Amino acid sequence: MIEINWDPIPYLGFLPVNWYGITMALGFLVGGYLTWRAAPRYDVPREKVESLLMWIIVGTIVGARAYFLVQNDFWSYLQEPWRMLMVWEGGLAFFGGLFGATAAAFLYTLKENLSFARVSDLFAPAIPIGAAIGRTTCGLAGMDYGTPTALPWGVVYTNPNSYAPADGISRHPVQFYELFGDLIIAGILFKLRGKLPDGALFTTYLVLFGTLRFFLFFARGDVPEVALGMKNGQLTALAILAVAVPVLAWLFLRRGGAANREQTV
Repeated sequence: MIEINWDPIPYLGFLPVNWYGITMALGFLVGGYLTWRAAPRYDVPREKVESLLMWIIVGTIVGARAYFLVQNDFWSYLQEPWRMLMVWEGGLAFFGGLFGATAAAFLYTLKENLSFARVSDLFAPAIPIGAAIGRTTCGLAGMDYGTPTALPWGVVYTNPNSYAPADGISRHPVQFYELFGDLIIAGILFKLRGKLPDGALFTTYLVLFGTLRFFLFFARGDVPEVALGMKNGQLTALAILAVAVPVLAWLFLRRGGAANREQTV
């Protein structure tokens, strides 16, 4: 059993320090740098990457907040609509951020006449790295906490300001499971970079991350089951897999078909 006594928002004098916000920003910076550095490999001008990052940041925040609001007593937010903008109080969902960032990137590529497939592949390895950085303080602060466990690496949150219940119960460190899963996915994507047809690297990320999240949500203790014994995140993961797996297969079949045509010419 591991005790975590971490104050999510301590004060430096009279100034609050939002650790999750800091690591979220750090994740964007690191992911953005990795993407900017790799841009020439994908024939994407670096100045376009810099502009696109701003679109993605906005899309991520809007999407993450919207997904959270829809899942968490949306009608109460309609009665007090100003609360929808209070993101500093928490309430950002990763799947929503992923959808929002993808939509923003797609719109930007249309505007700038860039290949969305190549741009999405460019960003693919950076996404899980940025997410892993954010998961660090997510786990320390007790956000997205796990179900009870008797395993020796279970965590007990003892700080009264923790987002997890400070009830002395040992829980799965599901945030750190996801952190390590993200790093493994990033390693796989870096290994596959340049070896797949356009669009397949990002689609591979969706398949791997969707699979990871589907199984991780069995150990999530902060969200209820909503249908068929599954939680919202699992249903979302299945929806992603239902689209991403056929698309990935189609991308490989298309490349194989193109290679066969070249051989017969």
